[in-house]
Amino acid sequence: MGNKFFSKVQWGKETTRGTAVAADTIELGQSFAINPDRKPTYPVEQFGVRAESLRTVVHQYLVMNTLKSDHAYFQQLPITFGCGVKGGVTATETTPAQSDYLWAFTPSLTAANAPDAITIEMGDDVQAWEAEYCMFERIRIGGSVSQGMDASPVTLERDFFGRQLTATTFTGAISLPTVEPMNAKLARFYVDTAWAGVGGTEKTATLRGFDIEILTGLHPIFSGSAAKFFDTYAEGLIGVTATFTLEGNAAANAIFTAMQAQTFQAVRLKILGPQIGTGTTHSLSIDIGGTWESVIPMNGEDRSDNLTQAVFRGFYDATGAKLLAVNVTTNTSAY
Repeated sequence: MGNKFFSKVQWGKETTRGTAVAADTIELGQSFAINPDRKPTYPVEQFGVRAESLRTVVHQYLVMNTLKSDHAYFQQLPITFGCGVKGGVTATETTPAQSDYLWAFTPSLTAANAPDAITIEMGDDVQAWEAEYCMFERIRIGGSVSQGMDASPVTLERDFFGRQLTATTFTGAISLPTVEPMNAKLARFYVDTAWAGVGGTEKTATLRGFDIEILTGLHPIFSGSAAKFFDTYAEGLIGVTATFTLEGNAAANAIFTAMQAQTFQAVRLKILGPQIGTGTTHSLSIDIGGTWESVIPMNGEDRSDNLTQAVFRGFYDATGAKLLAVNVTTNTSAY
């Protein structure tokens, strides 16, 4: 009988997209149901019997599922954005010999970003399955600042697609990772009026929570071939929406005014972690350019303090020539 505590997910980066590889990294997160990779069709036909179908047919395979982490950590981020936003990124060490590696995942909006693909192994102590050619089509990062001693974790969801499920055995002898958790209490919120000044104006004593969704535009392409799984992938439109819960203060009211005027703004959410050696700190920085789509003062309250909900919609800015910029610093130089 399979046991929940023996369930796990692990992955390896593919050298050639679609060619399965052995896993080399264990993912800390939540186990999930193994969705089927095929949908049988039962043709309705007439064949002289009081039954509507005689046979079943499976035409195509596709894996679709979600990796979830209720307590996300910085070392998860390079593979997340490398398989969803921009591939082939080489990390650069910020401080010599301190392993504080900076990853720049700002996607090109005019050329291919060539995201990487991974083979994911998933299952329990009874059965493992692997799916090759996995890429992330949606990335969601959220967090809420606790108003006491309770935890303020950052959550991470990544919707992925892959070619097919194949019964396998887990790759063995993989060490459990040493990780640095992300803390929503250490998230910082910036609002500026142009990409040139993004990250310059912090809105202190304002941020209560955040929920950022990135639609990567990645999708599988099926065409006539010798196999039932998808043949390749394509890059579509990149979309990003961010929802912030704010204190009902002057900063939130200024955002309401900017929403009414539809003033372009560049927003930064930055989550900091501890220092890496004597170098820089673990960090995640997400910059978005656009306007406020919806701002609702007094949308909620906490112990009689009014809260504002603000939804920011990203779009292309011709002056800054950007939509989205993502930078990660952690002690991982490869994935």
